Amino acid sequence: MTAYKPGDDIRKMIEKYIAGTATEEEMRFVELYYAYSEKNTAPELSEEEKALSHARNFEEIQRQIRTTRSARRSRLWSYKYAAAALLILTAPVAYLSLKKQDKFPGKGPLAIHVNDILPGSNKALLTLADGTKVVLDDKAAGKVIEIPGLTVTKTKNGQLVYTVSGKQAASRKIASNTVATPRGGQYQVILPDGTRVWLNASSSLSYPELFSGNKRTVRLTGEGYFEVAKNKAMPFHVETAAQDVEVTGTHFNINAYMDEPALKTTLLEGSVNVHYSGKTKTLQPGQQSRVFGGSPEINIATVNTEEETAWKNGLFQFSNASLKSILNQVERWYDVKVDYSTVPNKHYNGMVPRSAGLSEVLHMLEVTGNISFKIEKNRELKVITRQGP
Repeated sequence: MTAYKPGDDIRKMIEKYIAGTATEEEMRFVELYYAYSEKNTAPELSEEEKALSHARNFEEIQRQIRTTRSARRSRLWSYKYAAAALLILTAPVAYLSLKKQDKFPGKGPLAIHVNDILPGSNKALLTLADGTKVVLDDKAAGKVIEIPGLTVTKTKNGQLVYTVSGKQAASRKIASNTVATPRGGQYQVILPDGTRVWLNASSSLSYPELFSGNKRTVRLTGEGYFEVAKNKAMPFHVETAAQDVEVTGTHFNINAYMDEPALKTTLLEGSVNVHYSGKTKTLQPGQQSRVFGGSPEINIATVNTEEETAWKNGLFQFSNASLKSILNQVERWYDVKVDYSTVPNKHYNGMVPRSAGLSEVLHMLEVTGNISFKIEKNRELKVITRQGP
């Protein structure tokens, strides 16, 4: 038998478990680790006691594996989603690998809430300069707008593509369009210069039908991920209510939701200049600028870029995130109203697929935090703190 230690990469074992490539010993280890996980995160324990409990659990798990090697083969958890649904309580670490399944170990059947809510989807509203509104959703692809010098097409993948052509394009009066996603919506736009923009829920992007002059400027509210087409002679600018981000060609994410504590710009590739309150900071890949309301400073930090852009890749991903910040995302993606008056101060690490129904996401939070949720008929989400184990 392999001698596992607390520092071993449990995540890899969980991934193998889900993929069906884990050995019987590894499968048993993951199931037992899940069962013991709550013991080393009890709130009344000090950090030293939690760490000691964590190590003792490893020893106990391995002892049980040795004494039950002839036991029945561990059951495989059925699952619907290709991506792992992983929730991990913080400090020290307790890993929970949760899939859509008939039963969670030791927790009974999956509790689907009566008023369950489906996840968001590709949908947005395109508003033209003349006030014309076009609904964009998962319906059939085709031309949305066709005017001299410009064609706007919706692809089968839900993208909005601007194509500039013809001699009349240069003489056209440049008009501004806006794509806005509602709560429970997301959308992807390919701008006339080839720049790709992913919009998260409850966001909007305003941009010209054609870029001209010595710079390309768009305006963002909410959250957007940008892959900017390179053009050094015509820098690309993303304006929000508080800052201006200048680039020539790069990949970055801007989170400018008004209900978040900070305006965050995260750089994945290239270089950007962040202009705010008369100051300028240049970001390098892996860095994030943070602007807090009321402060004139631009704070720079090194971050996990995968976590910051997980929404674009179909995931909620957290690292020591407060329950309130997680529910902010849930509120926007599932179009619900959260009652924050009873939200406890709990923190989580982990990943949950955005394709999961709201009940599944809530259940994953419930089984790791002594809390429960109630979805009211008016789409209001209430948090209930449970007492005891």
